Amino acid sequence: MIGVVETEFACTLSDRHAAFRAMMDNAETFLAGQEIPAAVIGKMMIAVDEIVSNIFAHGARDGEPTVSIRLHVGPDRVSAEIEDDGMAFDPLQSTEPDTGLSAEERPIGGLGIHLVRKMMDDARYDRDHGQNRLRFHKRFALEAPHEGPESP
Repeated sequence: MIGVVETEFACTLSDRHAAFRAMMDNAETFLAGQEIPAAVIGKMMIAVDEIVSNIFAHGARDGEPTVSIRLHVGPDRVSAEIEDDGMAFDPLQSTEPDTGLSAEERPIGGLGIHLVRKMMDDARYDRDHGQNRLRFHKRFALEAPHEGPESP
């Protein structure tokens, strides 16, 4: 039987400089250890990087925000849930950047969340008890194992 055993990766960061790169490496290693297509892993890692980087760059009130990242692998999808205690901000309400403009003409910002919206199958935001929570997922299909020629 082909299938992914449901499993989860979780990490909490409060200092982007000390732990961000290690978290990204550990998350990618976790996903690579599952039966997930490399293209899905790549898209998920880009999305996590963009969201967490934006939280650390723009979400702080006093000091660094605390960010919790959870990745859940199910039978047909990878789901992410990213929570932070920074300023209230719904990135999904941001206006889409005009990608028809050249890089020099385009205002700075907005491209990361645009990538997340385009690469993920679904994204949802809510704020509860002073926490921002962004959830997104990417579906995938498992490839059937290659079987050898049938025996007579």
